[in-house]
Amino acid sequence: MATKKSTAATIYDVAERAGVSHQTVSRYLAGYEGIRPTTRERVAVALKELDYRPNLAARSLATSRSHRIAVLTGDLLAAGPSRTVQGVAEAARAAGYVVDIIGFDVDDPSSLTEVMDLIRSQDLAGVVALAVSDSMHDAISRLAIDAPLYLDSGPADLPGPVGQSFNAVGIQLALQHLIDLGHREIVHITGAMDYLAAKARVNGFEQLIRERGLRAHPVIEGDWTPRSGYAAVTSGQIDPAVTAIVAANDQIALGALRALDEAGVRCPVDMSVTGFDDIPEAEYYTPSLTTVRIDFQQQGTYIFNALMAQIRGDERPETGAFIKPQLVVRASTAPPS
Repeated sequence: MATKKSTAATIYDVAERAGVSHQTVSRYLAGYEGIRPTTRERVAVALKELDYRPNLAARSLATSRSHRIAVLTGDLLAAGPSRTVQGVAEAARAAGYVVDIIGFDVDDPSSLTEVMDLIRSQDLAGVVALAVSDSMHDAISRLAIDAPLYLDSGPADLPGPVGQSFNAVGIQLALQHLIDLGHREIVHITGAMDYLAAKARVNGFEQLIRERGLRAHPVIEGDWTPRSGYAAVTSGQIDPAVTAIVAANDQIALGALRALDEAGVRCPVDMSVTGFDDIPEAEYYTPSLTTVRIDFQQQGTYIFNALMAQIRGDERPETGAFIKPQLVVRASTAPPS
């Protein structure tokens, strides 16, 4: 039987012993002066009791020498996460930081072990972890990272000015567009339902359906791929009365368009279709795709700025000023015939 290796105390252990947040411990180690004396004393005692030894990341934070951050993600293939990571990298580069992009398999424990070994070997100012699904969030939250950590799915899933996430607002833009065209029988093909974005878009879709008094067709679960959009149409799950499809992303819409064309259903004459994300190819679909655009570049900028605020001990920046979903109307939608 393998012997379990003992592990050194982390800032999370120190935070628990002192009864404070791990951000407070990070600020203490960085020499931040704005900590109450009683809190400072509790942290100091916890550090001594646990024999805490700062790693390279903590020392670099304290001396402000490191200009390197790591970005962890379990999904670099999807359009949204990959473009968000690109936005983080570009914002970091503009601020004089180097970015290490680290991909991992959330279902492979050895992959997470390798990630931790890699992080601990680096002199990092901070870590961005994009947890776009529940399983990713759970896996990353279990990692003991001794550096300021931004763990989130991205600002599009944060509550917006009207109390909804920007993903929910975005899907409602597409749905309201179809309603304004005269559609009353509308179905939604979802993304993978362990993704926070997929849940937010379903919730936004169903809420507006209720508010407009329309018949609620059961949502059809997809997985973000064109294959799932194709299967949703060919499997017979769509009620014959439906005249419009709201796809959770542009790739799902692509598969649905292919299946409709093979079945002799004309888009948009017989069936309107909308997507989400406005990937570069959406304009060149046949027909060109009506979709919703979220500025993933700005998401990345926000995430980097949020990490920098955490490192400095400042408040997280506001999202509402720039992350505004935009409806892009193209040829795939028209009034029902």
